Amino acid sequence: MSTTGQSRGYGYDVYRDVPEGIAHAMPSFGERAKKKPRGKVATWIIFFLAFLALAITALLLFYFVILPQGIGTSLVSLTAALVPFGIVLSAVWWLDRNTPQPRFTKTYAYLWGSIGSIAMTYIFGTAVVFLIAMQAKDASSQEFLAVAFQAPVVEESTKAFGLVLLLLFGRRYISGTIDGVIYAMLIAAGFAFTENITYFARSFAAAQVEGNSTVFWQTFFLRGLLSPFAHASFTSLVGLGVGIAAERRSLPLYFFLGAGGLSLGMGLHALWNGGSMLLALNGVTSLKGLLFWYAIIEVPIFLTLALLFIFLRWRERRILRWRLSDYGRAGWFTPSEVDMLVGLRRRRRAVAWAASYGAVASWTMKEFQRVALRLAAQRQAALAGHTSSRIKESEAMLLSQLTETRRVLAALTYPVAPARTMVQR
Repeated sequence: MSTTGQSRGYGYDVYRDVPEGIAHAMPSFGERAKKKPRGKVATWIIFFLAFLALAITALLLFYFVILPQGIGTSLVSLTAALVPFGIVLSAVWWLDRNTPQPRFTKTYAYLWGSIGSIAMTYIFGTAVVFLIAMQAKDASSQEFLAVAFQAPVVEESTKAFGLVLLLLFGRRYISGTIDGVIYAMLIAAGFAFTENITYFARSFAAAQVEGNSTVFWQTFFLRGLLSPFAHASFTSLVGLGVGIAAERRSLPLYFFLGAGGLSLGMGLHALWNGGSMLLALNGVTSLKGLLFWYAIIEVPIFLTLALLFIFLRWRERRILRWRLSDYGRAGWFTPSEVDMLVGLRRRRRAVAWAASYGAVASWTMKEFQRVALRLAAQRQAALAGHTSSRIKESEAMLLSQLTETRRVLAALTYPVAPARTMVQR
């Protein structure tokens, strides 16, 4: 039995087809409740061990790096570091709001940047600095090479390693360019957060010794307000390359685009650090000189990436509409539902409308939206070549869950539903 989906409004009791290109059976609710995606337990174990390792590393960093600065100095620097971190985090939220990534993977990305990457930078950075000291006898040359070579190469490599780990143990979470950029920016934000704490602590301590707060406020202005996106800009290039490769499911592209993005990020990082260092070596230490260098280097980089991110977000919204429309033509969504799911404001209005029927209805509407967005992502992954049995099973469960939430929402918002006429096919 079936209705003509397009003319009947796709009610929950309408027989629906699965969009062309996805051939699998949809399990019942009982099967969905009993069945768990293969590998899910192993994934959670891996991430738990990763979080545990990062927690231990955080304690070591706190004891050996933060605590020696003093409690008062650490609190001041921590508060100051929250400002640039919040700025970058707001940009990540703006990029991520169409199809939000899982919270635990985003948490992992931040923790890797703020803890894991920092720890590896301390270890390998010290080794590279030692090698530089053996080769360059002049103190100025050592300082320049440490800033312009060691920092970009080691820091960008350790941050990129976090993306590699995510690809190895959670590849399904990076299925497009936006995903790669979001995780890369979160890693960079975490790294910059911890790094800024140390920089702000040193400048605050110097300001106390000199009795002049200008030292601290200049550092805060340059790092906290003028260049909060510096690390995010450099590392996002790696995420961009990885995201493009993920869309095409190509191992060679993972390597070449990832390595290309890493090299470009290192180059821009070296240009930024090296230019600032050359100005200092030539006696240009005034705020005016630093602002000039910022205007000709950081501003163009930031504006270029900002335009790119705007384009990627627009492209993601178009893809979201296309994929939801695929299911709409198959009878799973009405055109108005597709419009609602694509627009963030419309989603909020839908939740507000459901909330007028109670908290349960509001939660059910949010769940309906969440399932629909995940379904669109699965569809896009399938079209991009991610046709593993796990994805097929996940999509089948999402379709089943979508029907369930639609039933519940209809029952909560329309307690007395009119009878529906079923038409013989």
